[in-house]
Order: sequence, then structure tokens, then C-alpha cells
Amino acid sequence: MRPGPLAQQLGQMARRHMGKDQAMAQGRGLGLRDKLLMLLLAFGAIPLAVAIAVGYTAAKDTVTRQGEAALRQLVQGQAVHLATELNRERLLLRTIAGQLPVSRGTASESPARLAQRLIQGLPEGGVFDGLRIVEPGGRILASVALRHTAPHWPPRAPAAAWDGDQVVVHRAGGQALAYLLAARVGDGPSAAWLEGHVRTEDFRRVFAIPEHLMEGGESAILEGSGEVLLVAHEHAQHDLAAVLPLARADTAAVLRATVAGAPSLVALAPVPTTDWVFAVALPLDVALAPLARLRNAALLSSLVFVVLVVLTATWAARSVTTPLAELAAQAGEFVRTGVHRPLPARGGDEVGALVETFNRMWGDLEASRHEIERLHAQILARAQQLATVGELASGVAHEIRNPLTSVLGALDLALQRLPPGDAARPLLEEAGRQLRRIETTTQQLLRYARPPELREVRVDANELVKRAAQLVAPQAAAAGVALRVEPAVAAVPVRVDPELMVQVLVNLLLNGIEAMSRGGDLLMWAARHAPEVWIGVRDTGPGVPADRRADIFRPFFTTKHTGTGLGLPISRQIVERHGGSLRLEDTPGGGATFVVALPLAETARGPS
Repeated sequence: MRPGPLAQQLGQMARRHMGKDQAMAQGRGLGLRDKLLMLLLAFGAIPLAVAIAVGYTAAKDTVTRQGEAALRQLVQGQAVHLATELNRERLLLRTIAGQLPVSRGTASESPARLAQRLIQGLPEGGVFDGLRIVEPGGRILASVALRHTAPHWPPRAPAAAWDGDQVVVHRAGGQALAYLLAARVGDGPSAAWLEGHVRTEDFRRVFAIPEHLMEGGESAILEGSGEVLLVAHEHAQHDLAAVLPLARADTAAVLRATVAGAPSLVALAPVPTTDWVFAVALPLDVALAPLARLRNAALLSSLVFVVLVVLTATWAARSVTTPLAELAAQAGEFVRTGVHRPLPARGGDEVGALVETFNRMWGDLEASRHEIERLHAQILARAQQLATVGELASGVAHEIRNPLTSVLGALDLALQRLPPGDAARPLLEEAGRQLRRIETTTQQLLRYARPPELREVRVDANELVKRAAQLVAPQAAAAGVALRVEPAVAAVPVRVDPELMVQVLVNLLLNGIEAMSRGGDLLMWAARHAPEVWIGVRDTGPGVPADRRADIFRPFFTTKHTGTGLGLPISRQIVERHGGSLRLEDTPGGGATFVVALPLAETARGPS
């Protein structure tokens, strides 16, 4: 069986699209299988890589912040530890000085005896490696060495103009050899000073940072002037001294700098009661080492995942593309020959459902084509009928109107000459009524076929509502209908042809009155709904059945025995020519509500 015209058109479209797809496939070299593989990789590997990169960046920032906080706490603790140790040493010197019999600058005992007292006053294993008693004038009253090597006393005695809790650093050749503390011996301005000597080797042992607190870091003690008192490794000395001016002298700070050629976190904290600063530098590589190991493990896992995605995607693509290729081949054969051979079923998955649907499609296609052609013919015939009726009605109405006017004039003249009690008068009056009915129908036909020209002016919609209500008020009263008008609170300007728009409203009101044969309530209202003005007519009649709502605006459709079916179509035509709309809305509790929506004058179009 050869395919029908619709199938031939579909076949031509399929051939064009298949040709395009083949050309694109040949030009790009990517088939559905390759695209599916790339899609799975895009939705699998790429999000994973992005997640790893973003996660590593976020974790790096978090770990870095945690490292900064830990370093800040570490340097603060070590600074307090340094200050505590210095205060302990000062207290020890004060205790020894309080036991010495020295007054008014003159020793009451010999230097040997004073030296013996100094040795006896020190605890075993103390940090001092030398003590001496000096007068302000420089005379040394006693001096002892507490190690196998002599202390590196500064050449000046006393070592400083001691005042308060000072710490004096003794340097030689730019290198710190020791630091000294002092305690007053006796009272008065001429009292001697007991100086304690601590060499840097012992200082390093006492104040070194334990390995379990920080491994792989650089630590140093700097003076406020920027000179290094103690540093773990000489190669980091210059870099740590360069960071000192960037920190505040009264609080702990964590900075980022390059120390010994490595980007590092540098934490600094002032040592209380001194002008020293304790500094710690931790390389970022050391701080981020656990995270780097986790990153490497994640990358390795990602590589394994990508391999699994490739294998899975290859299998999934083959299971999808193979039946689709068979389906495309069968479609091409149908286009060429018009013969369809059902494809074998392929399980209950989506591809199998597609094959089954493809097999059913061709049977449904022929039925659909016949239905489309039938509906098309029906719509075309209806349109031709309406066009013919419209042209015929317009011509007939035009031809009837002139003789009808003459007949009505002659009939009125005859009625004027007949006496009131003549038996022919009722017949002639009834004939006049029917002729005027014919005249009204012809006018409606002409008005629908040849709409009059609009004469738009700016008016208040409230005035249109009032005029229409006044015109139908006698008919409403005669029919026992309570007519009520609710104008808008403020003026609602519209640009319309007042006579035609009042005609529309009167027609809607008369329809509402005719719908309430036993009386009822008829409401007409106007309201502003920017950018429109709504004029509504609501009755309490039986309403419009749901199956007829689509037909009431169709020309010549009517449920009245005496109607032409042109009232609502003409009304809608007039409203739409003004740029508005006429619609039927649902009315709770029964009845019908017609709404005329017109543009506000501020936004309405100009005159037609």
C-alpha cells in the first residue's frame, strides 16, 4: 500500500531531517553513542572534579583559618610562658638579694663570702649560669660562675641603668650571647644590684616549643628593635625580622609572608613585661599536608570513578543506540517504500516502549489524517456558508430596505385615513408591527455586514451606564425587573463612540430583562481595573447553559423564536473595534454576567 498525501509529507520531512543529521554526523564525527558518553561524563566526572576543586579550596581556607587560630593561641601561650619564666627568675634574684647583708653601697662581707652566699641561694638546675653584685659606680663586689664556662658578662658594670623589670641583651659581633636580669640589694640610691646571667644556649633549652605542639615550624624571639634574640634556624632570621614591623606591638597577630623561601603563616605575640616578640612561622605546605594527602586520595578515587563511568556509559549507549538505529532504518525504509514491517519487541524498558509505540503509530497516523481532513472540510464548509449567508443577507437587506420604507409610509397614511372603529385597522396595525420587525432585522444585518464608522470621544463610563439604564428603565418596570446601577466611585474616562457603546449596553440590559420572564434583579456596574474599565450587566435569570456558551457570540445563533442571533455578535464587534472585549463570566448563585472591558482613556488608542 502506498502512503497517503499526509504520510508522503511526513516522509519528505523525515528525509530532510535525516539528511541533515547524517551531514552533521559526518562533519562532526559524533554519533549518539559518543554524545551519550560525553553526557554521562559531563554529568559524572565533571561535577566530581568541580566538587573536588571547590571542596579543596573551601577546605583549604578552613584549614588555613584553623591554622591561624591555632598559631595565634600557640604564640600567645608561649609569650605568657616566657613572661612567667622571666618573672620567676626575677623573683629568684629578689629572694637572693633579700638574704645578702649589703647596705649603703658597701659590702659587709668579703667577696668570697658573698660569692658563697650567692651559690647557696641558687636552687640546683637553675637557668642562671652566672651571678654578680655590682655597685652603681661600676665596682663588682662579688661574681660567681655556675657552669664550667665563664659567663659572657658585658664589659660595662652594671649592665644597665636598672629600673623596673628590665631585660638586657648582651651582644657581641651582632650575635646575642646572653640576657641579664637584676634585683636591688639594699635600699637607697647607692644600693648595689644583683645581676643574673642566662646564656642563649640555656635560653633555647628552656623556651623551645615542644615538637608535639608544632612540627616543621620556625620559632624566634625578637626584640622590639627588630633584632633577633633567638631563632631556631639561621636561614629564617632575616625573614622573621622583616615581618615584625607589620604587626602591632600590643596584640597577637597572624600574617602571611615568605620565610626561608616558603609561603608561611607567621604568628607574633608580645612578651609581657619586655619589649620582646615571640614569633612562629609555619609553612603552608606543612599546615595543609593532611589536606593534600586527602586531595590526592580523592583524585585517585576520581580517576577510578571516571574509568567506571566510561565503561558504564559505553554499555548504556550501546543498549540505547542499537535499537534506535534499527528504528531509524525501519523509518527510512517506510519513507522509501511506504511499507512498514513491525519491529521485534525489546523488553519492557523505555526503548522497548518506544518500539511498541512506533509500531502503533502508523495505524493511528492514517486514522488521524482522515479525521483532520474531515474537520478541515467541515470548518471550510462552515466558513463558506457564513460568508455566503453574510453576503446574501447584506444584499437582501439592502434591496428590501427601500421598498419596505415605502410600504411602511403607505401603511401609516392608510391608518391615518381610516376611522378609529374601522374593522381593518387592527389588521393594518399588526401588518405595521411585522414590517417594522423586518426593518429592524434588515438594519441588524446591514450593521453586522457593514459596521458604521466610529466617532470616538472622551467620556466618563459612568455616564454611559446611566444613559443605558434610563433608556431601558420603562421596559424593566413593565417586566417586573428591579434595575439597579452602581457607578464607579470616581470618574473612569474611556474613548468610545457614545451612541454605539450605549447601544451595546442597552442590548445587554434587554437580554437580561428577557431572560427573567417572571421578574428579578438586574444590576449594572462600572469599575476601574487599570489599565481597563469594566462595565458589567448581571441578571438573576436561568443563566447560559455550559454547552451553549461557545455559541452565543456566533452569528445567527439564537434561542428565541423572534430573534436574529445578531445582537451579541454585533455588540462584541463594536466593543472589539474600540480595542476592548466582551465576555460571559460565571455567576455564583445563578444568572448571567456579561462584562465589557474597555481601555482607560490614558492608555487607549487614538481615534480610528
